[in-house]
Amino acid sequence: RIDRVISVYTFQKGMDDWRQQIKGSFRVNGGEGEEPASTSDRIMHVISVPWKVLFSILPPTTFFGGWLSFTCSLFGIAGVTACISDLAELFGCVISMPDIVTAVTFVALGTSMPDLFASLSAAQEDPTADASVVN
Repeated sequence: RIDRVISVYTFQKGMDDWRQQIKGSFRVNGGEGEEPASTSDRIMHVISVPWKVLFSILPPTTFFGGWLSFTCSLFGIAGVTACISDLAELFGCVISMPDIVTAVTFVALGTSMPDLFASLSAAQEDPTADASVVN
């Protein structure tokens, strides 16, 4: 029965969470905190608001035990990956670079840099630096 999967209360809570998620994507710092946003916070918000709005349409984990959110997130990641791949290919075409060189330099570097920064931050903040070895 559908009552086992989702109840009216869970559905209403999920819709409220989703509404707050979408509203938060338009506010600087998500509208959290009592301190005013700095200039750098506002600049980063303007730069990242298209991504915030795009990903705020993904459903919250309240629905179907998180499986709907997980499935939609996979499709979102696939879409962003396809866009980045196309943009890298177009950029390589504009500067007359072969596709393999573009893939090795820009795409591989773009996927490795977040791991590098995560490892760097883990190494600096953790006294044993165990988490930095993972990446």
